[in-house]
Amino acid sequence: MNFSIDSAANPRIKELVKLRESPRRRKELGLFFVEGSSELMHLVKSGRTIKEIYYSFRDIDNPEENAALEEFKNQGIQTVEVSPAALAKASYRSAEYGWIGMVSTWELGLGSVSIPQAGPVIVLDEVEKPGNLGAILRSAEAFGSAGVVLSDPAVDFFNPNVVRSSRGLMGSIPVAKGTKEEVFHWLKNEKRPIWATSSHTTHELGNEKMPSSVAILFGSEKFGLGPFWQSPELEWVKVPMKGTASSLNLNVSVACLLYEYNRSQQS
Repeated sequence: MNFSIDSAANPRIKELVKLRESPRRRKELGLFFVEGSSELMHLVKSGRTIKEIYYSFRDIDNPEENAALEEFKNQGIQTVEVSPAALAKASYRSAEYGWIGMVSTWELGLGSVSIPQAGPVIVLDEVEKPGNLGAILRSAEAFGSAGVVLSDPAVDFFNPNVVRSSRGLMGSIPVAKGTKEEVFHWLKNEKRPIWATSSHTTHELGNEKMPSSVAILFGSEKFGLGPFWQSPELEWVKVPMKGTASSLNLNVSVACLLYEYNRSQQS
């Protein structure tokens, strides 16, 4: 049954604010906060479960928004019209018009996520910035990565910044997480060659074809890859650069490696 909310003090609006702000609340309820119709539509199309959608239209006769509303209703999702003040209270952007959804979380354990053997896997060790993680997930989906594995992540995967930066594509690509030990064990069991990235190696990317099932390993934004990963089983590479910058943004580095992977498979 659909209904409307006028007050920004409504308990449902307060719950949306808690989901937006609190990792603990997201974990307790098994729900997370998503803002934006395109983000919600991507999650619907990837088979994720949308529990409720709250919306406020600037123009009630907008055909694009009405078509999206009908699509959400056809999916059996409860839709709730709210006042501009109520939406602004819940909104990440303090927007008076738009869409906010409550979406079910999903399991990320290495044993519960199926990652195809074919194609490159991105491994992120101790990633800590949600905006970076979301952008990487978007790049991974765009370049056709088989999946993303998070090693001891320092960020909540269901953080609203991850959702926003991925444009909702976080639901379209297999993502798993575990400890360093679990991830390394999984990579060896999968028999994936591991290429680790470092600005200190002399081995520049682009000199040979990358293995088809390669796992490409990236360190944290601050410190790179630590002592745990100093293993002879790893092949170390770096992105060749002509300028004086010592490193690249993490998402840019991931995009460079995935582009090179796709290029090398065609040669």
